[in-house]
Amino acid sequence: MATKSRDLPELLKPSDVAARLGVARTWLYDAAREGRIPSIRIGGGDGPLRFIPEDIERWLEDARTAWMPGRSARPVSRAEVAQRLGVRARRRS
Repeated sequence: MATKSRDLPELLKPSDVAARLGVARTWLYDAAREGRIPSIRIGGGDGPLRFIPEDIERWLEDARTAWMPGRSARPVSRAEVAQRLGVRARRRS
């Protein structure tokens, strides 16, 4: 029987995140590729796309905080997202 490692974070699949956010998977893949939502690729740039729940929760909280009634939330750069998450921004390939 497999057990969860305490060192590895839980990973969500794109279909899980898309369903929770109520968005299309295609939007999610585009947003991840453009750095608009925190994500990871397992094994490199062509590996499976995954999401860490805590990163998604923090991303949602940041979006909620930035939103003001009567206007859209301001765009956030890839570097700013990485800084908020405490990670280094990945370069586009």
